[in-house]
Amino acid sequence: MAVTASEALTECKVLLNDPSGNIYQDEKLLPLMQKAYRELQTKLLLNGISVVKEYTLGTPIPVPIGTTQLGDGTGLPTDIVYPIELWERPQGSTALFEEMTERAWEPEIKPGATLLYWAWREEEIKFVGATVAREIRLKYMQGLTRITGAASLIEVNNATTWLAARTAAIAAFVLGSNPTRAEGLNGDAGQALEDLLRYLVKRQQGLPVRRRVNAYRR
Repeated sequence: MAVTASEALTECKVLLNDPSGNIYQDEKLLPLMQKAYRELQTKLLLNGISVVKEYTLGTPIPVPIGTTQLGDGTGLPTDIVYPIELWERPQGSTALFEEMTERAWEPEIKPGATLLYWAWREEEIKFVGATVAREIRLKYMQGLTRITGAASLIEVNNATTWLAARTAAIAAFVLGSNPTRAEGLNGDAGQALEDLLRYLVKRQQGLPVRRRVNAYRR
């Protein structure tokens, strides 16, 4: 059964001693939960647990004349971890796409009728720019779908407890100005992460998982 962000939000409010949400409303907690979710993706990748997959975007991305970068909010999909390959063609054309060349840095050349090169830096795709409108086809590593509201799906099984605890810790520190409470909640999050990693590793190995009891007993 799919789990949504609303379940994590409800648990988060309980941990913050505000089950009715009078102080910590969803609109305040959601940006913090988005941060926690990105942290989770990084933690899983660092522990060798795959949460990304290769994906080719079906709809071409327009690159207007003179555009030198594409980033979050400026054309790139929100679930991109990093690009793999790019192809280009004239915008609106039915011509075949031509593969572009990846560079560590954009070459120091004058813009022409094609983009030719791309570089991935600072979480953006960088170009030299082109003198005519182009469009690109993007192949990339796709990460977890961003949490945008209470109805968003949590794509990592059994991650609700960690997500609620970590979000509550951030909220206690940032919104509640209570570092002591934040420290305690981070302790809960640490225990929840340990249990989650054990579960995910055993699932990857195809082994049965034994539940731990009293996971939050200090």
